Amino acid sequence: MAALMLFGLILLAIPGVGVAALAIMWVRLAKATRDIENLSAAQTSNQLTASVAGLRREVDALRAELRGARAMPPEPLPAVTDSSTLRPADGRGDPGQTPVETGRAAARPVTPAISQPLPAAGGLEPVESLESKIGSRWLLYVGVVAIVIGASYFVKLAFENEWIDETTRVIIGAFVGVLLGYGGTRLVRAGYPLYGQMISGAGFAVLYVSIYAAFNFYDLIGQPLAFALLCGVTIAAAWLADRQRSQGLALMAVGGAFATPFMLPSHTDAQLALFSYDAMLVAGTMYLARRGSWSALNLVSYAGTVLTILVWAGRFYTPDKFLITELFLTAFCAMFLYIVHRSQRFTKRNAGLVGRGLWTAPLWYYVASLAILHEHPLAFVVYLMTLALTGMIVARRLESSLVRLLFWCAVEVPLIVWANEHAGPTWLVGGLAIVAGVYVLTLVSQLEVMVRRGLRLDDRDLGLLHLNALLSYGAAYILIDEVRTAATAPVAAAFALWQLVLAAGLARRDRQDAVHFVALAFTLGAIAVALQFDGAWVVAGWAAEGAALIWVGLREHRGWLRAGGALLLAMAVMLLRDLLFSSPPIGRLVLLNQRAACAAFVVALLYGLARLYHRSAESADSQFRPRSILLVAANALTLLLFTSEIQAFWELRDLGVGSRTGLRTSQLAREAMLSITWAAYATAAIVAGLRRRCAPIRYFAIVIFGITILKVFMVDLAQLDRFYRVLSIVGLGVLLLVTSYLYQRFHSRLAPQEESAT
Repeated sequence: MAALMLFGLILLAIPGVGVAALAIMWVRLAKATRDIENLSAAQTSNQLTASVAGLRREVDALRAELRGARAMPPEPLPAVTDSSTLRPADGRGDPGQTPVETGRAAARPVTPAISQPLPAAGGLEPVESLESKIGSRWLLYVGVVAIVIGASYFVKLAFENEWIDETTRVIIGAFVGVLLGYGGTRLVRAGYPLYGQMISGAGFAVLYVSIYAAFNFYDLIGQPLAFALLCGVTIAAAWLADRQRSQGLALMAVGGAFATPFMLPSHTDAQLALFSYDAMLVAGTMYLARRGSWSALNLVSYAGTVLTILVWAGRFYTPDKFLITELFLTAFCAMFLYIVHRSQRFTKRNAGLVGRGLWTAPLWYYVASLAILHEHPLAFVVYLMTLALTGMIVARRLESSLVRLLFWCAVEVPLIVWANEHAGPTWLVGGLAIVAGVYVLTLVSQLEVMVRRGLRLDDRDLGLLHLNALLSYGAAYILIDEVRTAATAPVAAAFALWQLVLAAGLARRDRQDAVHFVALAFTLGAIAVALQFDGAWVVAGWAAEGAALIWVGLREHRGWLRAGGALLLAMAVMLLRDLLFSSPPIGRLVLLNQRAACAAFVVALLYGLARLYHRSAESADSQFRPRSILLVAANALTLLLFTSEIQAFWELRDLGVGSRTGLRTSQLAREAMLSITWAAYATAAIVAGLRRRCAPIRYFAIVIFGITILKVFMVDLAQLDRFYRVLSIVGLGVLLLVTSYLYQRFHSRLAPQEESAT
């Protein structure tokens, strides 16, 4: 490996000297060629001036003759005395001319030679011929390649025969690097910046490789001296890049600076020195990028910093180094954010790409901080509190609800995970303090927008308002439930009261925002009911909360609030259905029990809400027709209540029957009672629908009649005994006749525009 590195170093050294010398000679030759071309252009200009003067004199003479006037002799023009246009370059006349002929030739106007090419339009140089390309370029390329090949064979032969020792190899490499750097500088001064900068860059690369080989392969120098030499090369490259305004040299300087710790590996941890060195490099790169408007340098600096941290962490990081690591990560993130801020003000070159790249620094800082501080609970929550405070300040400064929402999510999600991992007596008080702190900071930030600035919360802030309260209680519930479960419901109730206090305080300023706190109060109240009670109490509490939300939504004309109340009410109805068909307790009375009372309460709420919608102006324009749905739901729950009570009655009665015949009789009586009850309720519903002129109730009754008829003819006729079969069929028939009579009697009283339209 060392031989290969040395071979490459010498391979660059010897051809580099020849290339630099040839380049300098070629520059001087090109400069002389340009001087000759400028002289030829001056000659051509003088010839054209003389020709135009002669033509102007002849035109003036013709005009004088045409006017019939005595032509005045034209004003004598100054003779062209430029010897370069009349004589050869040696200053003597033509050997074949006498002195008199030479003077006459000087007095005659000189026309440009046809064979001499004129400058192209727009000042462009004439197209280079194939002969010129071959002579000035291709031969140079072939010559350089030939020298490189010959030098390569020479270097290979020198290595194989050990003509050059290790020290000499390094010295030659350093000499070639310096020579290439000097030659590139001379080329830049001669007017070839790109070519010269490439040569200088090659020289700096040779110097980097030489120092690297001297330290890693040959052990000629120690690490401090190698580090000092590499820093010197980096400083020289940066200085030359700034002097020559070369972004390429600047990129090489920055890349070499960040590569220095990798070129000088160490088996001991030097975190403080390494991270301090990187911090100085970031600052220096920022200064150099600002002077040259080279925003791409900051991306190289960012990539080098991230790579350095990752490599160091993989080799040396241990949990006891979390504090100094977090401090340096914070400093790096702040520096790159400052770079983004400054680059947006002073330069727009590649600003979009650089900005998108550097804006990932906060994300990586956030992920790295969570990973580092995860094993340190106190430091973790302190970091989250600091992040929440920073988010509030930044959101206020930028006046951005999106920034506030993003910072809150970045704090609340890991906080809930932390609460789940550290729930217990040890962290109960501290954890609740942190949860309350994050909630208060976010709430204060939003109240400042509403109260102090007099602005209204947008959709993102409204969503954050609800999420902040609900998830904060969720984190508190996790901490409290592990220690004292009975306290979770009172905490939810107290939190609901706090939301009502906030709503009352904001009602005079803005009722629209105050309504959201009312909704939060009802939601937290429903949670408190569910935690404190069970069974019928939960159903009744949720139904009451949902009805109250719908009432507030109708009062304040808030559709989302009515939708939330409807969802909570629907959940209560689903729980009530499961409750009605659960196993009844022994000794329960029919219709005089807890779940029957709960069902009656929910049905009453549904009828009350239907009446509210009937009085509300919004129901007339609503395509959803909530009043009809509420009426149908109330009747369906009432029928479910009767059905469940009948089944519970016979189920309790069957417990005291010992014979199979008795059980069979009870089953037949239950089915007959169900059929008669359904038919009777359908008849009553039709009567109510006819009297109230409410089509939804009548339609519901007709559906119940249809279900009852199917049950009688498909179930009762096949399973019931004769007496119960006759009772079921006759009862159904009588009720159908009564219903038909009522339809015939009251059909004429139904108005064309009845309430079914609403």
